Amino acid sequence: MSRALDLQARLHGVVAQSRRAFDLSEPDDLRYGLRISVWVRWFLLIAWLLQLNYRPNFTHPAYIPSTVFALVVLALNAYVHYRIESGRKVTWHWALVLSAMDVTIITAGIVVSGSGFHNNFFVLYYPALAMFAVVFTSFRLSFAWATALAAVYAAMSLLLEPGVGFDIKEEKVLFIRIAVMYGIVAAVNLVSRFERIRRREAVERERELQRERIELSQTIHDTIAQSAYMIGLGLETAITIADARDDDNRNELLAKLAATHALSQSTMWELRHPIDIGPIFEGRELGRVLRSHASTFATITSIPAELVQSGREPQLPTATRRLLFSIAHNAMTNAYRHARASRITITLSFQENSLHLSVSDDGIGLPEDYADRGYGFGSMRTDAERMGGRLDIATGESGRGTTVTCAVPYNPQQGGR
Repeated sequence: MSRALDLQARLHGVVAQSRRAFDLSEPDDLRYGLRISVWVRWFLLIAWLLQLNYRPNFTHPAYIPSTVFALVVLALNAYVHYRIESGRKVTWHWALVLSAMDVTIITAGIVVSGSGFHNNFFVLYYPALAMFAVVFTSFRLSFAWATALAAVYAAMSLLLEPGVGFDIKEEKVLFIRIAVMYGIVAAVNLVSRFERIRRREAVERERELQRERIELSQTIHDTIAQSAYMIGLGLETAITIADARDDDNRNELLAKLAATHALSQSTMWELRHPIDIGPIFEGRELGRVLRSHASTFATITSIPAELVQSGREPQLPTATRRLLFSIAHNAMTNAYRHARASRITITLSFQENSLHLSVSDDGIGLPEDYADRGYGFGSMRTDAERMGGRLDIATGESGRGTTVTCAVPYNPQQGGR
């Protein structure tokens, strides 16, 4: 057992060293490059099949093999495309197999056609090299592939009849064709590397922003929120003392203290948004965060609140969980400030291809011009649209109670943090 584990560790080490040596694409970079290459391959393969079947020569020995080989590559390309779009794992092996098949079918076409150096099929080597370079962004690996391909093409040009005509200086043409191969690889590699650096910088900026948000939530929790909580306790004490007084200013003092206490509670609740959203950026599930948020809401406002969840939560992207959390928080805030609700229920439902988040209260309902008051509902609707979803707002049949529902489509196979 120990020898097997040691061998496995060594193999992982060899793979890691190979990745560093050839700068193989990371999963996100590989998926991005493969997506580009499969779309380009669709175009080339369809064009290939069209030219084969436009005024075809069925008796030509290359017709059937070329058609079968093109269909095989087409099927493999479709399968890789399906894996990419469905969020399934794709590795560099897929890209290598597709590139090898590209080169094989082009080389076979040149050999079978019998026109040697004067065959125009060689131009298909250029997009094949470009597709390889966009997936494997290493200069060394791409140039090694270009060198192998250049060697194969040079050998065919020299050995197949009619070959390179040295008497009319056709070797210069061969040199230019091979030089263009290297030029295409260099250009695509530079562009791919630049785009990869930009994407990684954007990811790093987002991670740094998330770290700052987490630190901000912790700072608010440890400082401002604690101070607001102490102010609230002091106001409650002041209300108790004022209530025991027996003078002409008692009622006015109680009213002012009650209003200030209500304001402090509202402030404490608003501070919970940047505090409780911190775990979202740490990768915690939306359901867990909302359950804790509802408990905090009940503690601050003395209004019972609960989360009812159905279905298993998938790995939702951070942006989706953040926006859904904000919608729930804003809906709870409206219920607390304006609805005079005595109970709030948050419903989180995960279905096959969509999720539904609802916040319901038993308050006084909504006025007819609620959409024109403030920015709360407009902000929630904007957040829903940013996720590709929709926001629905409904009042109970008796005119009491409000339900804010956000429906968001998603692919269970595609997740992310």
